[in-house]
Amino acid sequence: MAFAPSSNLLFNAWSLAARVKRLSALFIFALLLSLTRLTAQTNEAGSVAGSVIDQASGKPVEYATVALQPKDGTETVRSAVTDNKGAFTVENVPFGDYRAVYGHLGADGQPSAVFTVDAQHRAVDIGRLAIGDTAIKMEKFQVKTDRETFANSIDRKVYNVSKDLMASTESASEALQNIPSVQVDIDGNVSLRGNDNVLILIDGKPSAMMNSANRAMTLEQLPADSIERIEVITNPSAKYKPDGTAGIINVVMKKKHEPGYAASVRATVGNDSRYTFGASANYNPGRYNFYASLNVRQDDRPRFVQDYRSHLDPTTNTVLTTSQITVEHMRPLSRLGQLGGDYRITDADKIGVNGEYNYRTFFRTSTITNVSHDANGNLTGDYDRDRQDPEWQKTTEISATWQHSFAQEGQDLDLELKQNRHWEQEANHYSDVYRTPITPTTYDTTLIKPTETGTNLTADYSQPFAHEAKLDAGYSFETNKNDMDYRSGYLDPVSGLWMVDTTQTNRFIYHDHIHALYATFGRPVGNFGFLAGLRFEQAIIDTDQVTTAVVNKDTYVRLYPTLHLSYNLTEASQLQLSYSHRIHRPESDDLNPFPEYQDPFNLRAGNPHLMPEETHSIEAGYQYKKDNTTYLAAVYYRESYHSFTTITQYVDPVTLLPSADSLTLLTMQQNLSSSRSGGIELAVSGDLGSKITVNFSSNIYENQIDASNLGYSTNKSAIAWNAKFNMSWHATKTNMFQVNSNYTAKRLTPQGYRMPTFIANVGYKHQFNDKQTAFVLTVSDLFDSLKERTIIDTPTLHDDTTRRRSSRIIYAGFVYSFGKIGKKKKDDSMQFDDKL
Repeated sequence: MAFAPSSNLLFNAWSLAARVKRLSALFIFALLLSLTRLTAQTNEAGSVAGSVIDQASGKPVEYATVALQPKDGTETVRSAVTDNKGAFTVENVPFGDYRAVYGHLGADGQPSAVFTVDAQHRAVDIGRLAIGDTAIKMEKFQVKTDRETFANSIDRKVYNVSKDLMASTESASEALQNIPSVQVDIDGNVSLRGNDNVLILIDGKPSAMMNSANRAMTLEQLPADSIERIEVITNPSAKYKPDGTAGIINVVMKKKHEPGYAASVRATVGNDSRYTFGASANYNPGRYNFYASLNVRQDDRPRFVQDYRSHLDPTTNTVLTTSQITVEHMRPLSRLGQLGGDYRITDADKIGVNGEYNYRTFFRTSTITNVSHDANGNLTGDYDRDRQDPEWQKTTEISATWQHSFAQEGQDLDLELKQNRHWEQEANHYSDVYRTPITPTTYDTTLIKPTETGTNLTADYSQPFAHEAKLDAGYSFETNKNDMDYRSGYLDPVSGLWMVDTTQTNRFIYHDHIHALYATFGRPVGNFGFLAGLRFEQAIIDTDQVTTAVVNKDTYVRLYPTLHLSYNLTEASQLQLSYSHRIHRPESDDLNPFPEYQDPFNLRAGNPHLMPEETHSIEAGYQYKKDNTTYLAAVYYRESYHSFTTITQYVDPVTLLPSADSLTLLTMQQNLSSSRSGGIELAVSGDLGSKITVNFSSNIYENQIDASNLGYSTNKSAIAWNAKFNMSWHATKTNMFQVNSNYTAKRLTPQGYRMPTFIANVGYKHQFNDKQTAFVLTVSDLFDSLKERTIIDTPTLHDDTTRRRSSRIIYAGFVYSFGKIGKKKKDDSMQFDDKL
C-alpha cells in the first residue's frame, strides 16, 4: 500500500505558492486596499439574508438571483445569488425600505413583501421566498434583455445555456462549444483549458452516460434544450470526486416541480437526411411527480483523413515515406430515453426512482488507401484496406433516492443508490486489395465486445449553523468492472478456413473499488467568504490479463485538500482564490498491453506500468458587474506529476505483431516526468443597446512539459490561446438572429503540435403569435473551415495528419410546447453542430 504523506502535500503546496507569489501578492494587496476603503465607508448600512425555495416541493433553489430594489423604485441597489442550499446574504445594504425581486437564473423575478433596514434592523432575515407559478408576470417581462448569461459563485461559474426553444436543433456537444474554457474536438472529446482530463457530471452526480467509453456519444445525442445550465468548476471542492485534473463540468438538466402538467414536442430536419425528434412530459398532481422523455437522432458522419509520414530507417540511414487517405462514412441512429418519478411521503421525506436507456446503432464503411515509397522515390506498396463494421452500443442506469429534511431549515440527508451497465459490439470485417505488389486479396476480422458494470452508493449530509455557516459531509462507495473481450481472426489462403489470430485475441478484466469520506465547511464573515474541505480516499485496483495469466493489484490512499476564498471589494466586484488536488486514474484501455490492430500502419496498445497522474491547482479570479454587463478574469496555475501523454513511435513488427508492416506506428500512453501550465482567462457579457447581446471569452495559457524520462528534450514549452464570440440580435419581438465563432490557436504536444482551428455558425429563430410554437434554422461551419491537423516532428519521424468532416450542416425545425404550469421564458442562445 502506498500512502502520500502530509509532508509531501505541504511541500507541493509550498512549491506552488512560491510559483504564484506575484499573484498572491496582488490578491492580498487588493484585499488590504478594499479593507481601507470599507473602513472609510459610512456605518449606516445593514445586511439582508434569506433563502429561495420551490413552492411545490419545498426544496431550496440553487443559483436563484435576488435583487434588492427601493420600495417605490426599480433600480437594483444590491444583488446576490443563492448557494447550493438556496440561501443568500446581501451585505452593506444602505438604510431604507426595500423589496427583494427573486427568480431562477436568467428568468424574470417576483417581488417579496416590503421590509426595512435601519439602525434597529441591521440584520434583516426575510425568511423563505417561494418560487411558484409566475406565468402572467413572466409574460409581462418577456421583452426585457436584462437576463444574466452567467453567474459566479465561490467555487464555480454558472452558464445559462438554454431556455426552451433556441437550442432545439442541436445537442449538448454544441452547447459546450459556446461555453468559455471548454473545447470539443473532431470526435466529440471535451477538454477544459486545453486539458482533456475532465470529469463530466449530470446534476452533480457521476453517470454511466458520461463515462469515458460513451461520453462523446451521449453528448451528441442529448438535446441541448433539455439542459437548464452548465457549471464549470475548475477547482472543485472536496465534496466532489477528485477525478479530472482539469476540473468538472456539471450539466444540470431541466426539472419541473410545479403542480400541473407540461409537455413539448420538437422535430428538425437537416441536410444529408439528418433528423431529430424529441418529446418530453411531466405530470405533478401534488405529492407525486412523474416525468418521461424520448429523443431520437439520425446523424450523418462522413470523415476524411490525410496522413503523410516519413521515417528514418536506422539500418540503411535512408528516409522511407508512406501516405494514407481515409474516406469513412456512418449514419448513427441514437435513442435516448428517461422515465422516473418521486413521491413525497411526508413533508420531510421524499423517495424517487429514475431509469435511463441509451441505444446507438450504425454501420461504418471506410477505405484506407496506403501508398509507400523507398528512399529513391520508387513505389513499394499500393493497396486499399476496406472496412465494414456493424456496431451498436447500449447503456442502462437505474437509481433510487431518499431525501430527508430535518426540522432545522437546511439540515438535510440525501441517499442515492445507482447501478449501471454498458455493453457494445464492434464487428470489423477487413479486406486488403493490392495493386503493388500484385498479390491476392487478404481478409481479417476483429470482434470487440467490452462490458462495463458499476454500482455507486452516496450519502450526503448538510448542517447549517449560525452566521450562514454550513457543514457538508458524506461518504461514497463505487465499484466498477470492465470486461474487455477482443477477438481477431484471418482467412487462411491455403486452407480457406478462418483462423484465430493469437497475437491479438485476448481478454482483459479491470476492477476497482473506491471508498471516500469528505467534509467541507464554509461561511461568510462580512465581505469575506471561505470554503475549506478535505477528502479521504482508498482506491483498490485489480487487473487481470486473462490470456497471459498476468494479475496485478494496486492499492493507494490519498488525501485531497481544497480551499476557496472570496472577498467582496464592493457590491459590484469580487476577488476569489482557490486550491485543489486532483487525480487522473488509468482506465482499462490505458492498461491492457495487447495491441489493437487498426490498419497495417497503426497500432494502439495500453501500458500496464502507467501510474496515476496527480495535479495541484491554484486559481485567482476577479468579477465585476455593472448594469447588464459582467466581466470575469482569472489567473491559474497547475503543476502535475506522472502526467499522461500520448506517444507514437515505430515498432519492430516481428516482436510485437508479425502481421504488421515494417512502417507500423505504435500509439500508447506514457507518464511524463512533470508538466506545468498556467494562464489568464477573460470573459465579458453584456448588452449593446436594447436589442443586441454580446458574449466574448478568451483563454491564453503556457504549457511546459518535461519529457526527459521518455528520451525527449528536457523541457518544452509553448503559448496557446483560444477565443469565442457570440452575438444575438433581437430584430423584433418575434425574430432573432445569432452568430458565434470559435478559434483555437496552435497547441503543444510532446512530439510536435496541433494546428489552429476555426468555426463560425449562424442561426435564426421566429416565435409565432401563439407563444407555444417556434421555428429555428441553424447553419454550422458557415465557411467550411473546421479541420484538425496534427504534426509529429522528431529526429526519426515526421507525421502530418489532417482530419475533416462534412462541410456545412443545416438544420430547420419546429418546437411545440403546451401544459398548465405556465409559459416559459424565451431562450437567448442557439446551438450548432460544431464537431468534426
